[in-house]
Amino acid sequence: MDPLRSLIFSPGNRHDLVAKAIRSGADAVIVDLEDAVPAGAKPETRRQLADLPESPVPLYVRVNDATTPWFWEDVIAACRTNVAGIVVPKAEDADVMRRVDGAMTAIEIDRGLEQGALDLIPLIESARGVFDAHAVLTSADRVRGLLFGSGEQGDLVVDLGVEWTPDGSGLLYARSQVVLAARVAQVQPLDAVFMDFRNLDALRTECELARRVGYEGKTAIHPAQVGVINDVFTPSDEEVEYQQRILDAFEQALKEGSASISVDGKMVDYAVARVARSILARAEAARRAAERTSAP
Repeated sequence: MDPLRSLIFSPGNRHDLVAKAIRSGADAVIVDLEDAVPAGAKPETRRQLADLPESPVPLYVRVNDATTPWFWEDVIAACRTNVAGIVVPKAEDADVMRRVDGAMTAIEIDRGLEQGALDLIPLIESARGVFDAHAVLTSADRVRGLLFGSGEQGDLVVDLGVEWTPDGSGLLYARSQVVLAARVAQVQPLDAVFMDFRNLDALRTECELARRVGYEGKTAIHPAQVGVINDVFTPSDEEVEYQQRILDAFEQALKEGSASISVDGKMVDYAVARVARSILARAEAARRAAERTSAP
């Protein structure tokens, strides 16, 4: 899966809103079969996945969780449509994830797709999910990203018994544990939703917190949030220029036989160059994402 800065949830039973989400500027859209859809409407919403709007950005489907009667039918229906993959909520059991992986592989073979073509994104939103995050994230090669359930009054806040605050202190330990597991598993860590969609200043604060502890993107619940999320998780032009200058100077120094130099009075070595490459890679991914979202 291409690195993502922003994903936006859209109700699966409202294809007009899915079309609006596609045009929101988000790097990807998550078509929701879970929280946004009443129980009585879930079977029909699942059937309507076959008629999702055309999209220049990846579409994912959030299925209902594994404890519900809708789970497996959601997984099968979603993987038989033209989507990039699925989001599994309340992901906490590596065995379930492996079974989902097996089902997705069978569907890929039946559809003539390359095995592993579809992404499997766990949404970590329980105490057990945080505790067993490494096992969940290494359960299948197709797990290439995760969502951390950071929402105010969300399942994780309730399960942990912490107090949600705008500064993120209540969830800081869990948020850090999950990003650590993501880095070990080499999957992209993405922060989940900020519920007060009118408060863009507070959204920016939470985005900046998530970025500081290692997350690379965030999900939105409203188009108004997308611009802030993209801004925070896109390296600025000034940062890109500076990191490119660092990398150019370091690579020139290597050619001259030195692996430790000074740039603007600061030491640059292999570790600093690695950071520079990481930032430049994120900037390039953001550029590609912007091209997709601006496609006609």
